[in-house]
Amino acid sequence: MVRTVEMDKSGRVVIPKEIRRALKMSGEQTLLVEVRKEEIVLKPLYLKSDPVKAIAEMNLPVATWEEMEKQIEEGALQE
Repeated sequence: MVRTVEMDKSGRVVIPKEIRRALKMSGEQTLLVEVRKEEIVLKPLYLKSDPVKAIAEMNLPVATWEEMEKQIEEGALQE
């Protein structure tokens, strides 16, 4: 689905209703904005109401401060 939209002086754009419906976007929505070469890509983020619970459900690896410091010293974590 492709549509042409206009941006106002403040940089705001309105996402057409048919696109919002197709992506099941409702009311106020958080979007990820990504720049790819000469494109702007908007991706809806479906955040849970409890961000702490959402992060806990990600099953991220757990490390102690000592383990993280060791990895940094070894160059495993780079900026």
